[in-house]
Amino acid sequence: MHELSVAAYLLEAVSEQARQNGAQRVTAINLVVGERAGIVAESLRFAFDLLAADGVAAGAALNLRQTPMCFHCDACAADYTPAEAVFNCPRCGQYGRVVDDGSALLIESLEVQS
Repeated sequence: MHELSVAAYLLEAVSEQARQNGAQRVTAINLVVGERAGIVAESLRFAFDLLAADGVAAGAALNLRQTPMCFHCDACAADYTPAEAVFNCPRCGQYGRVVDDGSALLIESLEVQS
């Protein structure tokens, strides 16, 4: 369960940002999570709630926005998301190049109370 280590990093980063900006409380954390990042949302929320119980982020909502893999076809200039392990362009059939591999895990924004 690597979500525990992800939650620990997340809590550390969020707490530091809150401290630097004089926030009294973090109410929400907005994350971008790639579909291939291997994150189980419920496990991440559970681990985060467990670790954040007494700190500045206690009770904060974790909002996850999932992003897919994205490809670009140089042959026909189409951007596409592969469907069920079919990686060729749905428009022309050529294989595109990876633009986003879907493995991102980013803190997009925080909602805080000062």
